[in-house]
Order: sequence, then C-alpha cells, then structure tokens
Amino acid sequence: MRANLRAVAAALMILLFGGLLAGCSAHAPAEPPLKAGIHAVAMKGGRLVTVHVPAHLAGPAPLVLVLHEFPGSGALAMGYGFDPLVDADGFVAAYPDGLDGSWNAGGCCGDAADNDTNDVAFLTSVVKRVEARTKIDPKRVYVTGFSNGAMMAYRLGCETDLFAAIAPIAGDVESGCNHPAAASVLHVHGLADSTVAFDSGSEAPWRKSDNCDPPNVTQSGGVHRSIAACAHGRTVEVVTIDGMDHEIPWVAAKGFGAPDIWAFFATHPHR
Repeated sequence: MRANLRAVAAALMILLFGGLLAGCSAHAPAEPPLKAGIHAVAMKGGRLVTVHVPAHLAGPAPLVLVLHEFPGSGALAMGYGFDPLVDADGFVAAYPDGLDGSWNAGGCCGDAADNDTNDVAFLTSVVKRVEARTKIDPKRVYVTGFSNGAMMAYRLGCETDLFAAIAPIAGDVESGCNHPAAASVLHVHGLADSTVAFDSGSEAPWRKSDNCDPPNVTQSGGVHRSIAACAHGRTVEVVTIDGMDHEIPWVAAKGFGAPDIWAFFATHPHR
C-alpha cells in the first residue's frame, strides 16, 4: 500500500512539475498588427511610443524613428515635419517618449543622463516592437532627431547596427564613438547655433571607418553642403545654414526641409 501511495505521489509531482514548466514556457499571445493610422503603444516602464502607419503598405516599409528635443515628447516630435510624409511616401514613423522629456545621449540631458538611463536599449526595443507589429524592411531603418534627440541619434549610430542612415539636426556626439557601424550620415546644423555649437568633427568616426573620399563642397544661397562618398554607396553629408540658431531649419524657412532628410534616407538603405 505504501509503495502504491509513493507511486501515486510521484506521478502527481511529475504532472504538477510538468504543468509548471509548460506554464513558464508558454509564450504570451502575439500582439495584433498595427493598422493604418496613429497608435499609442505602451512600452515597458510606462513610456509611450506613437506609431504612424501609412494608409497603404504594398510590402515591407521603411521605418523612421524621430527623437524629440529636451524637454520634449513624442507628441512634440510629430510636429517636426515628418508626419505629413508618412502617407505620401509610404514609411512608418515612430515617435518615442524620452524619460521625463529627455534622452541619455552620454553627456546630455536631463533626468535620463542624470540617472544613466539605458536609452540605447530602450530605443532598440522600440524598433523591435514596431517591427513585430508592422511590415518593416530591416534594411531601411533610420533615425533622426533635433537637439537632445540628435545627440541620441548619434549615440544609436555609434553603438548599434540597426540603422542604415542617421540624420541628426542641431546635435553633436556626446558619447564615445571610435568604431561605429557602417551607416550613411546627414548632419544638419545652423552656423549661428548658440545652444549646441556646430562641431565639424561629429561625422569623423564614420568618414574614417567607412573609407570616405574627400568631401565635395557646394553652396546655394545660405545653405552649404559637404558630401563625402564612402564605401558601398554610403555617404557622409553635412548641411550647414548661415544665420540659423538652435532651431529646425524648415520651421525657420531656411531652405532645407524634412522632405530633404526623407529623400536622403530613401536613397540610403543598408548596403
């Protein structure tokens, strides 16, 4: 009798343990795909990312991550001029919220930098979350941002290989960047910026690592362009604008716009 009881108890333990393992290994149900329109997606930790999916997706779409200034929000970044291009040009735009309005770009800014928040990991998770819920072409993932968002765009370009191209606006490199992944770079900056002074060396890590040719320099009115051709069709381009302070050039009507940045992205997939 005791032997039978022991056998029954052992069988029950096996069933219970197996059930626990099955419960632990079970995956959470996949989130539904994001339909055309604007969606607020909650990330781990309570931060939100606003995702705009175009009305028509013929196939895997490009993804443009747009990072706000400090202090700012994803809602603020939606006013940077990229959102009207989503439906017209068929890309997905994502506008994440920083920590208390800030990004940890290394030396700047706000609570994110003070708390050494791992925003590289956070924004990587944003890209992966959007990819899981929309049809994204992994060879056409891009990041742009203004001010503190530009600094964070540089940090992402320095520390990840997610992005085919980056386009910082009025920012600089605030973290170590000795060996960035291969990517095209477009840096836009006002020459009268009194908040974040233009640093002509911000793109140097990419020019060096990507075997770029000496740049070709042109000027049209107050807009100066320096374009260096690099390996495998990549480019490093710097656009500087006379008389422009710390501002977004198309908002200040300075002869350069969000469509110019999108055109740069569109011609620079991962190679």
